[in-house]
Amino acid sequence: MLDRLVTFLPPGAREALRTLAARVPARMPARRPEPQSAILPGFDTRPAAMAPLHPPAAINDNPLQAVHEAVERDLRASGHLR
Repeated sequence: MLDRLVTFLPPGAREALRTLAARVPARMPARRPEPQSAILPGFDTRPAAMAPLHPPAAINDNPLQAVHEAVERDLRASGHLR
């Protein structure tokens, strides 16, 4: 449409428009709006950041080891094990 409009202008005006267009930087493309929630408008539907997963803090790697040590301690205390 603008190309047809320019043909009606005199040659001097065409040159002036060309130099003006060359000086003005091109516009940045418009950003697309972020998708809205269909259920609640304005509600952020992006997933929240999750806390990092850590292994469970183990007091004792082998739970039977504590039982073994308790039995051994009792047997030594009673004199049955030296």
